[in-house]
Amino acid sequence: MPPQPRTAPFRARPDSVDAGDLRGPFTGRVLDAASGSPVAGAMVYATWSLDDGYGSAQPAGYREYVTSTDASGRYKVPAFAKVRAPNGSETPEDARITDFYLVIYKRGFVGYRSDRRFDDLGPRMDFAQKQNKVQLERWRQEYSHARHLRYLGGGATLAALTAWEVDEAAAELSGGGAHTRIASDLFPQRGSRRIVAAQLVGEDDIKQVTKYDGSFEAGPLGDEPDTDVYSSQHFKALGRPQSFDLAVRMWQLEPAEAEGRYAALADSLPDVDERNEIATRSLRAKENNIFGVAFIDRERGTVVLLTCGDSQCKDAEAAVKLAHIMYDRIERTVPKRSATELAPANKAPATAAPPAEATPPAKPAAEATPPAKPAAEATPPAKAEPPKATPPGKAAAPAKAAPAKAAPAETKTAPGKTGDDAQ
Repeated sequence: MPPQPRTAPFRARPDSVDAGDLRGPFTGRVLDAASGSPVAGAMVYATWSLDDGYGSAQPAGYREYVTSTDASGRYKVPAFAKVRAPNGSETPEDARITDFYLVIYKRGFVGYRSDRRFDDLGPRMDFAQKQNKVQLERWRQEYSHARHLRYLGGGATLAALTAWEVDEAAAELSGGGAHTRIASDLFPQRGSRRIVAAQLVGEDDIKQVTKYDGSFEAGPLGDEPDTDVYSSQHFKALGRPQSFDLAVRMWQLEPAEAEGRYAALADSLPDVDERNEIATRSLRAKENNIFGVAFIDRERGTVVLLTCGDSQCKDAEAAVKLAHIMYDRIERTVPKRSATELAPANKAPATAAPPAEATPPAKPAAEATPPAKPAAEATPPAKAEPPKATPPGKAAAPAKAAPAKAAPAETKTAPGKTGDDAQ
């Protein structure tokens, strides 16, 4: 039996005097401090530190979990026992949890740490394990990016998401040169294969490629919750038709499983044109007013599906440019696997969670599917079938895709649907 974790320095709930549990799980909600509105699509980065031995204990590694807030600003971090050790490593049986840290970050806001405040770097006393309430302060021009980076700390996941701040921080530091390094004494730098869909592309990237002049509401899709192998991000164009929407789905799997996921996408997407212009393999797809781009990086076990309405992406080339941006971020963030890890497995790969089925584009609002229905449809199929492509906002329903007109025959699925049914 593993030793008991150290006593948590935070409360179990905001209204409780009982100590929390370092093992988790953790829940909370993230709000805009100025308006009180929920902050969707904020990255939530959790880390546990471990030690081994008694008396003169030695560090015994760590575990991390990355997710993002949903449309209502809520997050959930599973219990420690349900989080896999990084890079397939094993945790010593007598290892003990010594610390837990939570970092929440979204561009345009001051970041949040569970253990300390940004304004004076003093200890934070209001963090709670469950029902935690986070109020993110809007970023101000007079704030220091260098100080902000030191406050947030290290780690590959954070480094990828805050990379844009490095140039701003370097400009603040006199005499440091263009390649000034921003050190962190708060967290050790750690390599990680974990990345989430929200890190791959941002609103500024989309606008630069598509020349869109509107605003987005960003957050995870409603098809299935983020896990350690799947994450999503939906960019819903505010006040515009669903053809302006864009969605990203990403799977991080073992190499053989990643091959299976990509093959399933290639088989199920309509009008597939395999170009192999991105990563290990890639394809383009198109149905009606939706462009789709999918690619696999086998050396990193990563599969990505991008769907973009033709009012946002005027042609397939625009979608491909966005896919290149996403792959560039994956290359800079996720390390390649070793030759041993890439060796073919002796057993058949497990099938990853299938994406949701596509629905006919431009469906009238009056015919919109009730929110409760997708969950009911999300029952496992009796027979394993290739997964269908998911619309940017459609809830998951692994099964045969529903054609535009009622018919018993199976049909190819659309790259994804954009629209208000995501909400």
